[in-house]
Amino acid sequence: MKDLQSYLDEALKHVKFDSVDEELCEVYDIHEEIRELIINTRCFLDVTQNQLAEKSGISQSDICKIESGDLQPDIATLKKIADALGKRLVVDFEEVDDFM
Repeated sequence: MKDLQSYLDEALKHVKFDSVDEELCEVYDIHEEIRELIINTRCFLDVTQNQLAEKSGISQSDICKIESGDLQPDIATLKKIADALGKRLVVDFEEVDDFM
């Protein structure tokens, strides 16, 4: 995990944040997207929060906090959730135009 964090820290040193479109930042909320993805996938698979908690090893209260936006999960937690849902966690950078 430390290797991934080191890689991300180094990669982000070269990102020019001053060129980020402020309007896009107001529209694009990665945490909301993650919450919706977890909720939609869980519901589609007909998995309760309790079942997800049991399969992932994450407490039901933390699952609830993640889904309500009170807790922002780290990558390790997202992987546990993905694994418990029978999914593969994919982290990718996409063009902004693809989002809009």
